[in-house]
Amino acid sequence: MSMANEAVDLSEKDETNFFIRVLKYFIPWKGDAVGEVIRKIVFMGSIAVFCFSLGKLSDFLKADEKDQTYMQEIVSYEPTFDDNIDRTKKGGVDDVDADNPEASVKKREIQDWAKKLLERNSDVVGWIKIPGFCNSDGDEYINFPVLQGEDNEYYLYKNLDKQYYESGSIYADAWATINAEGQSDNITIYGHHMRYLGTSFTHLTEYKKGLDFMKKYPVIEFNTIYESGVKYVIVGVFCANIYESQDEGNVFEYWTTRYFDDSDYKFDDWIAEVRKRSWYSNDIECTADDKYISLSTCTNETSDLRWVIVAKKMTAEDNLDLIVDSYKDKANKDIYFPKCWRDLYGNNKKYFGWDY
Repeated sequence: MSMANEAVDLSEKDETNFFIRVLKYFIPWKGDAVGEVIRKIVFMGSIAVFCFSLGKLSDFLKADEKDQTYMQEIVSYEPTFDDNIDRTKKGGVDDVDADNPEASVKKREIQDWAKKLLERNSDVVGWIKIPGFCNSDGDEYINFPVLQGEDNEYYLYKNLDKQYYESGSIYADAWATINAEGQSDNITIYGHHMRYLGTSFTHLTEYKKGLDFMKKYPVIEFNTIYESGVKYVIVGVFCANIYESQDEGNVFEYWTTRYFDDSDYKFDDWIAEVRKRSWYSNDIECTADDKYISLSTCTNETSDLRWVIVAKKMTAEDNLDLIVDSYKDKANKDIYFPKCWRDLYGNNKKYFGWDY
């Protein structure tokens, strides 16, 4: 009796060939129940999405490989300098006739290292590098030519050859002066923060890590095409808002401060803001006679904030060891944060990783 019952429950054996059985399992077939049809449609949709994603991943990897190859080609232009180089040779510094201090600044000459770059793109105005700050292959994260476009949007998504490039170029403020006569007192240099891609100025956010990182990489090499062997030492690092609504009407317009003799942009006011906002303190002597750069990139803890690194051009009188020793961590209460930051994190430093 039990054997008979079991025989009744047996399904009729499917005699169709294996290929047809596979098709019937995955593709809606005549006689399928509604639930079975839905299952098969969902499965087919999942397969389509997987194939599309696989194609996109393949395209991304190919594009990434192409970008890496391109960047290796660009880095091959990297200038090398002797640490003992005479920076006054061939117009390497803004040199004024000591016997006639009222005389205009002597014209500077294009440096040999810059000539090949200028042949490729006449918008090149310099080269920037943070020495020793490298990836696992020993390549510097920040090691790029610096361009200067007709405005501050032109190189936002263009490479050295003026072709579309998602990471864009590193470029100087379009209204800053960089020519044979000299340069602006402060030059803002822009670059994207590309999160997990790690390109452009992304790794500048690592200066949020803490004092040890700051002391390890205090120097930025920035040479205009008229200079060789020039170094800047970091004076301050801070978050800045760009809209009044982010900080109750307050905006520190670091990007518009180009000349300290401008009646609207006094040096004392500018350096006071840099020091007030900086995450670290130091004993670096800064005067209106010095030259500065301000590296600017996005920061993602809250929307439309900028992460800024201000550095002073080093002179023969600057002792790097003493400067590094003078770097101190500032208490959170002593740092000025925009209100939009305070609303989220209080008056506290935060670091979520360079790829955040």
